[in-house]
Amino acid sequence: MKLGQHMLINRKIAERIASYAELNEEDVVLEVGCGTGNLTQELLKFCKVIGIEKDAKFAEAIRKRFKGEIEEGKLVLIHGDALKLDFPPFTKFVSNIPYEISSPLIFKLLKHEFHLAVVMLQKEFAERLCNEDSRLGVISKAYCRAKILEIVNRENFRPIPKVESAITLIVPKPEIEVRNKELFEKFVTFSFSMRRKKLLKIVREFEKRFNTRIELGKELADKRPEEIGAKNFAKIVDGLRAS
Repeated sequence: MKLGQHMLINRKIAERIASYAELNEEDVVLEVGCGTGNLTQELLKFCKVIGIEKDAKFAEAIRKRFKGEIEEGKLVLIHGDALKLDFPPFTKFVSNIPYEISSPLIFKLLKHEFHLAVVMLQKEFAERLCNEDSRLGVISKAYCRAKILEIVNRENFRPIPKVESAITLIVPKPEIEVRNKELFEKFVTFSFSMRRKKLLKIVREFEKRFNTRIELGKELADKRPEEIGAKNFAKIVDGLRAS
């Protein structure tokens, strides 16, 4: 399947996703990867939907299926690449995200203003987002709080994926405070690119490469990136200074 997109065929699960989003008529939902429109149909029962669909065949199917809603202005369909397009204003993000674009799409989402997001993600990816032992999980804590609401068996999709999925709630309320998010992301990304090394070696390499000085407590020196947590990363970065 193109873009790693697996169609949700269980309408009960689509109904639950819409329910988790706590939609009302004043909401504007952004849905990326509308596919055949099963989730779109549930969202339209509550509010206006802006759908972004890259696949031309799916986009045409959506236009036919929701011709009336499009004419009424209740559904706005954008045929294009969600990673390249500027997101229009929206209040909530509700999507069955194509697996292959999950990481860049979530990072893009976190840079926008929204009230909450309910997304279907690959289970392993959702776990990394919610935990603090990966680049994704650590960086996300500077932007949001995430938790898995429900595990979804792979039999509920067509074509059937090789892995289970997870309905995940994302609330844009940071778990940690970071003074310089750009520098925070830079250091976290650098650290996890060397995740087999201990933090002291990573810090020394970072200092040489970026001409800076880092205050590192002895209690963290022998730990690896996946062991220190988002709060400690924030403390390290907030203590950075030019050499």
